[in-house]
Amino acid sequence: MLEDQKTLRYFVLVRGLLAERCKLHEIPPSTVADGVLEELAQELTVRASNILLWKPREFLASSDRDRLRSLLRQHDGNLSKFCDQVDYEAPVSDIFRSGVEPDEWTTLVAEVPKPYVLSPATVHPEEAKDAIFAKLMNTFRNVRQSGFNGSPSQNCEPVHYYEHQSGPTPILDGRYGGTPNTFALPVEDSHWVFASFAAELRDQTLALPENLVREVGHLMRDVSRLHISDERGRSSSADTQVTLSRTIASSEPYGRKEHPVGSAALAIVEEKAELGFGGDGAVQGSFAYAQHWTDPSQKAILDACSCPSFVIALAGPHVVICGALLTSSVVVHRLTDYLWLGQDKNNDDAHTIRIARVFYALGRALARLQSFYAGLTPPTTPGDELSLSRFFPLATEYKAAGERTVKFKYLAYLTDTAEACRAFRAVTVECEDAQQPREIVVKFVERYGEAAHRFLAAHGFAPELLYYGDIWLSGPEREGCGGRKMVVMEYVKGKAAWVADRDDKRGVRGAVERAVGLLHDAGMVHGDVRLPNIVIADAAEGVDMENRVKVVDFDWAGVEGVVRYPLGLSETVRWPEGVQDYALITAAHDDEMVRRLPWTCD
Repeated sequence: MLEDQKTLRYFVLVRGLLAERCKLHEIPPSTVADGVLEELAQELTVRASNILLWKPREFLASSDRDRLRSLLRQHDGNLSKFCDQVDYEAPVSDIFRSGVEPDEWTTLVAEVPKPYVLSPATVHPEEAKDAIFAKLMNTFRNVRQSGFNGSPSQNCEPVHYYEHQSGPTPILDGRYGGTPNTFALPVEDSHWVFASFAAELRDQTLALPENLVREVGHLMRDVSRLHISDERGRSSSADTQVTLSRTIASSEPYGRKEHPVGSAALAIVEEKAELGFGGDGAVQGSFAYAQHWTDPSQKAILDACSCPSFVIALAGPHVVICGALLTSSVVVHRLTDYLWLGQDKNNDDAHTIRIARVFYALGRALARLQSFYAGLTPPTTPGDELSLSRFFPLATEYKAAGERTVKFKYLAYLTDTAEACRAFRAVTVECEDAQQPREIVVKFVERYGEAAHRFLAAHGFAPELLYYGDIWLSGPEREGCGGRKMVVMEYVKGKAAWVADRDDKRGVRGAVERAVGLLHDAGMVHGDVRLPNIVIADAAEGVDMENRVKVVDFDWAGVEGVVRYPLGLSETVRWPEGVQDYALITAAHDDEMVRRLPWTCD
């Protein structure tokens, strides 16, 4: 072996089948992982874009095939549960940390997930879409079949809760057991009923009924009484439940008599004597929600929608209100913190009125939720009883230039991150001026560099930005998503630079350098100039590479000296020096990211 060569070890996993032996690959330590994929593609006779390279979180020796097989079985073949995906722009030496001898490098896993396309065939967008839908459907069926056995009160106990959150069908509520679980799109962004509640509980102009304020005052006095056991707490829970029911109107299940037939749980209410008695009431409510909707008697409604319900947990003088959906997984998000319901001050009617507003908003949201279920229709997906709309948000319109309302239909996820996906391919289906259908990208963001995007789009270096604004266009829900917005842009037919062939990447660096230079000259920065955020449009006659390259993902972009990196930056990405959570984004960071683009982009 040449002195400047290092040995890379990896197991090959093709369509769920693990190869018998570890493979060895001789490479210079400065080789970028993207270049390694090109070499592996030739050896495995697949396209580089079909290979995922994973680094196990625990050391894996080249002789540890049985250990890898055990981990795969334990995590239902999901490598993300015990591996980190390799940053394709990082030199291989950085992947294994500096100062580690080659013989001590952990063995990687090169995965060719299904479906895959043999070289030199092209990857059709419909195949990628079908693969992601298959993954979502498989997760959904696993959740449905799991049945959430055991009582919710037992399941919410810490040891059982930990076991469930470490298993194959965790509740996506922000808590995890062995390894972190996915973060799902906020329920307020997915379903308007939760956004309407979030908006009205903060609406100081909303007039409150006098009798409701009085009822809440009685409730707050009732819950101020101390309980020293869960049993004694339950003895007064009936009175609290009656008061709560009067406060928020009926929270009884809504029974549908026409197809889809079932009992829609508008609200799941759980009570504990005090915080800390018998587990978290919100967690117990989450298990009760899952148990209700996965019951075979609810199949018709479950097939027709994502089953929105409120989960309400009372614990002594505290209440928390959550929103729950069943997309491919059970998703439960807190819409309030644990609110103090007790009375501990005089001259504090304002506190009672604040709580009354929360319950009034909840009661109005429950009425809207009942209307949602009353208007539910059976799935219309051809050849399938299950509505694919459950996997997408219900926000399906935006305002175009001239305040025209444009409606659209979701087609596919743009990333294979299942519930964590917040960018989708869609097509317009109805427009006030009867324009032809157009493919678009719809994205949900917490912040966005609108000015930077429009600036580069005007110079041909970004897709056309069609809309940046509220997720919901009307009703109280319009104000219910906080600072989060919807972004709509043109869909560029092409491929991300990191999955493009070597020939397609040539000339990309020059185009990106020019785009970033223009942005810097205008006093703006991008913050994430990496291959996944560079799109190469399909070749067209008379169009050179510079005009085919489009920069995307302007979430962090903005004025230099003002915009900052978000919290929770990926630890697998080799960021430039000085990049860290909440640090200011600088032009120097952008320049270094451009410099690090693989040599195949020259």
